[in-house]
Amino acid sequence: MPHIEDGRVTTTGRVLDLLRTRGTLSRVELAGRTGLTAAAITHVVRRLIADGLVHEVGRDPRQGRGQPRRLLELASDSWYAVGVQVDRTSTTVVVLDFAGERVADAALRGSGGTGPEATLTALADRIAGLLRASGVPRERVLGAGLVTHGPQDQERGVLLTAQPEPAWLEFPLTETLGRRLGVPVLLENDATAAAFGEQWAGAVPTDTFGLIYMASGIGGGVIVDGESYRGRASNAVEIGHVALNGGSARCVCGNRGCAQAEAGPRAVVERALARGDLAERFGLRGEPDGALADFERIARAWHRGDRDAAGLLERSARWLGQAAVTLVNLFDLDTVVLAGPAFITAGPLYREHVAAELERRALSRALRRPEVRISADVDTAAAIGGALHVLRTIPIEGRGPAAADDLAPVPDPTSEGTS
Repeated sequence: MPHIEDGRVTTTGRVLDLLRTRGTLSRVELAGRTGLTAAAITHVVRRLIADGLVHEVGRDPRQGRGQPRRLLELASDSWYAVGVQVDRTSTTVVVLDFAGERVADAALRGSGGTGPEATLTALADRIAGLLRASGVPRERVLGAGLVTHGPQDQERGVLLTAQPEPAWLEFPLTETLGRRLGVPVLLENDATAAAFGEQWAGAVPTDTFGLIYMASGIGGGVIVDGESYRGRASNAVEIGHVALNGGSARCVCGNRGCAQAEAGPRAVVERALARGDLAERFGLRGEPDGALADFERIARAWHRGDRDAAGLLERSARWLGQAAVTLVNLFDLDTVVLAGPAFITAGPLYREHVAAELERRALSRALRRPEVRISADVDTAAAIGGALHVLRTIPIEGRGPAAADDLAPVPDPTSEGTS
């Protein structure tokens, strides 16, 4: 029962998405929200109930006159999904049930300093332990969403970059992790995953918005009319590698003046390390794979009122504001979300300065004041999005009485109605 086919969300996928985001809905409400006929909704819902994915949970107390409508809800324990966000400095794992609720989570070291083989072996062991501890049967795990920086070849499940070290270039990530876990693994871009996770959380009151993701690097994602904008090969919106006016710092991509090179956590930390007094005051360690931890130490110093820490972060935030202007102008956006572990403490400062830059320079300001929000799950949004990507994408074929879905469902001639 595939949820997404040829890039299009199937009928079943649309119904599951609505139930996952809204909690409970009646058949009438599903028909109204999808634009499908009552017979089509009845046809899909009947198969979902038969497969044990949806069940009825009583009558709608909000209804006025007439026969009370039966409410539908996802069977949360029918399936589970794992989301893994891997960054050079940290890794986050979440386990979601079929309704998208968090069952368990864990944090472990990042990918820097260890090769992909060792990193994925340790990751598989941690995921297996997390599933055991949370009582999630391995056979009920649909798959895992592996979320990383780009560029990626998602079809082959490999990175098209030698970051964080050469061994990661075209290493078979999804094949290796899938073999160790015994479940399918999908590769997803961190910013795209975070944007989808933010949309699902319902924290953004629009179905079109941009997201800037900052961990050890900077990435971007855009949701357009409720769907992720992916471009030709799912490597779109690489906002971290947009050249900024006045920028000159060398970037890992080989160019100069990229947003990541000017505004990223490593750039902030390097500026602080260049001044020995600040490095000592902030307790910076200067470890090659500890830039995000050092950045957080600077952010905490700012939070305590340190003016030098504020100056370092404000410079970065103004650079990031330039990147946000490019993002907003390219996609005609009026809302930008900030997500990623770099914003755990420093989020309010970045929100203020990015918003100020947008108010000065975004073309959309003439129509509406641009809005900048901090993610509802600022540090785990990408991992959550990775697990949701699995729930929306991986087929459930042959695992229940109904084993096929159509993009254009066949109406049931013996419709039982939509009550």
